[in-house]
Amino acid sequence: MSAVLDIGSHKVVCLIGQQDSNMGVRIIGSGFGVSAGLKGGVVVDMDAAEVGIRTAVEKAERQAGMAIQSVSVNVSTRSLRSQQMEVHTEFASGEVADRDLTRVIESSLSELAQPEDAILHAIPLNFSVDGEDGIRDPRGMFGSKLGVDMHFVLAGIGPLRNLAHCVERCHLRIKSAHVSPYAAGLSVLTDDEKDLGVTVIDLGGGITTSAIFRDNRMVHVDAIPLGGQSITNDVARGLSTPMEAAERIKTIYGSALHGADDDYVNIPCPPMGAQDTLHHHPKSLLTSIVRSRTEEIFELLRDRMTDAGLDVYAGRRIVLTGGGAHLTGVREIAEQVFNKRVRIGRPNGVLGLPETIDGPDFAVATGILKAQFMDIDEAISGPPDLSGRRYRQRRYSGGPVGRSLQWLRDNF
Repeated sequence: MSAVLDIGSHKVVCLIGQQDSNMGVRIIGSGFGVSAGLKGGVVVDMDAAEVGIRTAVEKAERQAGMAIQSVSVNVSTRSLRSQQMEVHTEFASGEVADRDLTRVIESSLSELAQPEDAILHAIPLNFSVDGEDGIRDPRGMFGSKLGVDMHFVLAGIGPLRNLAHCVERCHLRIKSAHVSPYAAGLSVLTDDEKDLGVTVIDLGGGITTSAIFRDNRMVHVDAIPLGGQSITNDVARGLSTPMEAAERIKTIYGSALHGADDDYVNIPCPPMGAQDTLHHHPKSLLTSIVRSRTEEIFELLRDRMTDAGLDVYAGRRIVLTGGGAHLTGVREIAEQVFNKRVRIGRPNGVLGLPETIDGPDFAVATGILKAQFMDIDEAISGPPDLSGRRYRQRRYSGGPVGRSLQWLRDNF
């Protein structure tokens, strides 16, 4: 049995699931809460965030008929970033063994570790033996020099500490952490998509994150501090209406595509103040506002992907998840901006999924749940190191004599 939390800017989702023999993962409890204490994936009001988490967890526990002590959580902050690193180590000429893989991977962890960042994912992309690269599993091969290409996903320790503290205030322990677009990819992508190249874009309320998959590995992560809330803010300003009304107007009338009768359809907009009267604006104005911000989000992601040299490497497909994927016309705008095939991703591979949580806005939660029962090829597991010392200590432990003795123990 495992429990997961998807803590977003608008809602908190708690899922409790268990392994169903030969059938996959089955949900036995689900709960939702209103998230009022997060902005851009970062906790800004500890009390409000705690209320949302407690509400979601209590509902899921009641449905599952059990109490939970630990949860796996999502991470979605603007500090998310990817870093690639190539590390080589020498060993006594002979057959590559497990200890050699462990040593070269631990060496990369210690070289990367910094006090201001936490390592969320450490994924070996390829190995090399005596200069021959592109090797998936070098064990059993012969050589004297082993190398590894690592992909690290990092996030600022400060926001993670606040998130962990908020979860702990609910008397829960963090079991593991997964970046949102990675979890969404585990939920909605097919094996062929992950192998040939695909980009997952998770359109959240306060932040939009993306992950590129290639050769069945996640190879890049990015985040921009814009999301569905940015569109709502624009609607509120453009139509001179309160935020709550702007959210309803966006949900009911909002579209990123212009319609033939937009100039003739008037949208009722509640006034800002008590002395004002109800006013109307043509739907074409709302569509222009929604389209402008939607295009900006996709253009920013496209340009950042191009600057990283990953546009072609990412393949010809994009999958949209998150609450923003419900917006009418968002798929068509993404196709125009990226010039790629785009589809809306929905959770798959999870049994007992209620109709209320089978949409793209629940891809992250179901993906985290699936990850608990998958054999994922990563170099680290468990909760992230928020002390900033776990891997740095390995770098500085022992002097030249100590390192020499360790090398002798590993090789003879």
